[in-house]
Amino acid sequence: MAHKDLIDALIEDHGTLFSEEIGANIARDVPQQWFHWLECAVLMSARISAANAVQAARALKDEGLTKPEALRAANRQHLVAVLNRNGYARYDSQGADYLRAAADLVGERHGDDLRKLRDEAGSGEGIREALTGFKGIGQTGAGIFAREAQIAWDALYPTVDGPEVDQAGKLGLPDDAQELADAAGSRERFTRLAAALTRVALHGPSDRVKEAAE
Repeated sequence: MAHKDLIDALIEDHGTLFSEEIGANIARDVPQQWFHWLECAVLMSARISAANAVQAARALKDEGLTKPEALRAANRQHLVAVLNRNGYARYDSQGADYLRAAADLVGERHGDDLRKLRDEAGSGEGIREALTGFKGIGQTGAGIFAREAQIAWDALYPTVDGPEVDQAGKLGLPDDAQELADAAGSRERFTRLAAALTRVALHGPSDRVKEAAE
């Protein structure tokens, strides 16, 4: 079938953004939503399943811990307990310390506003490099953050990384970011497509996606 049919199936069946899943509306491009997404990128960078990291990041929202100032004021043991109860038991102490360090750093360097990191970094490569300054975030974590941040940050669009590129190739889609973006048809659709390719790489495709890829 044509690429459009396959892309439509991927987006419709697998295209929920991870940021949406944790309750962060990053398309609004406001500080609190970005910090919550950064928290999730920190949590997803550990050797733990994406589902467990998402559960923990969603719990932070339920506990009112998605603003840097809230993290800085939070009792460490309470934060550890929240992570422990919500799928992050193996890394609860480390995760709590990394999150608190992120809150400190974003306050010290960027006035609690990650959009300042974006503006200071300038390029997509610069943004990724700046993100690795947060404890727990390496190149993989920076890629996780950038993959969905491109929905609002021009310097990151279009972005696809290794797992998404590999999955696109397996499904017969273009493995070039710009070609894939052109095929998707809009920035939002492309961002959702990147999320969908990630989810398929993690959990496998739906029957409809399999059929469309034949």
